[in-house]
Amino acid sequence: MEDRIGEQLAAFDRLYKEMDEGYHLYAKGRGFSDTALWLLYSLYERGAAQSQRELCSAWHYPPQTVNSAIKALEERGLVELAPIPGNRKNKQVLLTPKGEEEARRVVLPLMEAERAAFRDLGEGEREALLSLTRRYVGLLWEKMASAG
Repeated sequence: MEDRIGEQLAAFDRLYKEMDEGYHLYAKGRGFSDTALWLLYSLYERGAAQSQRELCSAWHYPPQTVNSAIKALEERGLVELAPIPGNRKNKQVLLTPKGEEEARRVVLPLMEAERAAFRDLGEGEREALLSLTRRYVGLLWEKMASAG
């Protein structure tokens, strides 16, 4: 049984990395780092400014990684930082008009591809995928926390 679990886990890990590679190649092919793509994605999807802290939390990136990606996007004129009223430390990140245009060019087709792929799964398959992935992630975090 343990051999079968090992085989299944290896297959799951490879699928996860294959999906991750797809996003990486998509980002790279459009001149973005993975992190920059996900930040653009998040800002475009929400249609509103987000704090750096919110972006870190949403994408599970360390602050340094998010800060570097924001600086790269800022240098390209795609995002700007604005103060958050009453908060000197944190700033909100928002798309510039050029950033909106670039997000429509880069992020929107990605969202449409994801939506089409997800739509091609049946309702039961989508629910099962979400439910099982959520359960696996929760169990994995629990087991890793007790591992060491």
